[in-house]
Amino acid sequence: MTKRSSLSRRDFVKQAGAVAGGAVFVPAVLTRTQLSAAPSASSEPLPRRVLGRTGEEITIFTLGTAPCGNSRSIEEIADVVNAAIDAGINSIDTAPAYVRAEEGVGLVMKNRRKEVFLATKVPADTVEQGERSLSRSLRLLQTDYVDLLYYHSVGNRQVEGALDPEGVFTWLVKQKKAGKCRFVGISGHNLPGRFAQFLNTGEVDVLLAAVNYVDRHTYNFEEDVLPIAREKQVGIIAMKVLGGADPSKGSYGNPNSVGRLVSDKPERIEAAIRYALSLPGVASVNLGINSVEQLHQDLAYFRNPQPLSEQELAQLLEEGRELAAKWGAHFGPVKERAQA
Repeated sequence: MTKRSSLSRRDFVKQAGAVAGGAVFVPAVLTRTQLSAAPSASSEPLPRRVLGRTGEEITIFTLGTAPCGNSRSIEEIADVVNAAIDAGINSIDTAPAYVRAEEGVGLVMKNRRKEVFLATKVPADTVEQGERSLSRSLRLLQTDYVDLLYYHSVGNRQVEGALDPEGVFTWLVKQKKAGKCRFVGISGHNLPGRFAQFLNTGEVDVLLAAVNYVDRHTYNFEEDVLPIAREKQVGIIAMKVLGGADPSKGSYGNPNSVGRLVSDKPERIEAAIRYALSLPGVASVNLGINSVEQLHQDLAYFRNPQPLSEQELAQLLEEGRELAAKWGAHFGPVKERAQA
């Protein structure tokens, strides 16, 4: 398990500083079930950041549709998406793996497509799989293009040959010229060593990576992958900032499922979001939402987030180190297996 943090706390805070930080750390007390404790969700507009070389300005809150896609009806998913757009969110993320998510998003896209930056994913190891996946996604989303198309879950793909002239990643890049997507991305949770080969092609516009102050001590995308993305001016979106679904509390198919970090430390939601948004280059946090009520509560964390102070970062990294020892490599292997 990786337990290093070569980016100094001082440098971390210095690079993060779009907004002046340094306030004394007061742990957040909000949980995702305490809606009444949250500030008004409509009190301030959502900040936006430029998504790397795409030049697109997206809200720092990206609506993740995995939880509602796995646990809600198509109509309920559409309610969440409509509520998100009404609240000012302009970045929507979905995928074929999220059961009913694409269909629910599609109910909204047929009328509100121009209001959002829409992303979906291709979970494919062959061109044939990719073609079937993308064709189905566009049909369910009720659109003829997406803004961002990800090569989904690099750590779980058969990446050998993906970069070949007839490989699936090469095919995905060609979808830009075909008008099926405006930008190409890669996403992943594990095996960070796989990402450089794709970023170094110069074809990747956006990176969606699992980052949180616990898994920094295990997978460490923060130091092993994000610097390459920044060098290439690749836009960065952070996901799994709350640690992903806690299997002890049920999968995403359970409406009451919560993130590992919420389960272990519910008072740290705000700090976890601020940690991700303080990472240099991160434009947005992809946060999975289960209901309209949860959406309205979570909006409060994004209205005016402050960068972490050195004191806050030190506290979070220490807490993260302890939790990482308990969680282990829960997203999958950290390194490739040695060949026999």
